[in-house]
Amino acid sequence: MQGFQYEAGSGRETPAPAGRATKRLKALAYLIGGLLGLVGLLFIIASGQGNTVPRLLIGLVLLAAGIFVAAITRMKVPDQRIIQEIDLSGDVRPEEMKCKACGAALDKDSVSVRAGGVFVDCPYCGTSYQIEEEPKW
Repeated sequence: MQGFQYEAGSGRETPAPAGRATKRLKALAYLIGGLLGLVGLLFIIASGQGNTVPRLLIGLVLLAAGIFVAAITRMKVPDQRIIQEIDLSGDVRPEEMKCKACGAALDKDSVSVRAGGVFVDCPYCGTSYQIEEEPKW
């Protein structure tokens, strides 16, 4: 049994840079965190004018929430790399694979996974077909 490993897409893709929507969401999250922190500071300052304990508690909670939102927004999300593994039963080698339509030799870039099946796309004649495994008995 031989397994082949192909990366989703061309196999040479790099992670896409953050788009406009992501940048806008980050800016909005920073704004919300800053506003929470500012309101928290106002409550802490106002706690000296009377009704001290509730205002101080609310101020501290709001300040902590603002710092938390800013910290979560600042965290980096690790880049995800999706790898699809194809495990073909039997003695299948990509250097020996030939197109069913034209007989041309196929390389590993001609094999892809779509909809849960292993497909071959011939670069010479344009034929696309699914690899069907025959029973071993």
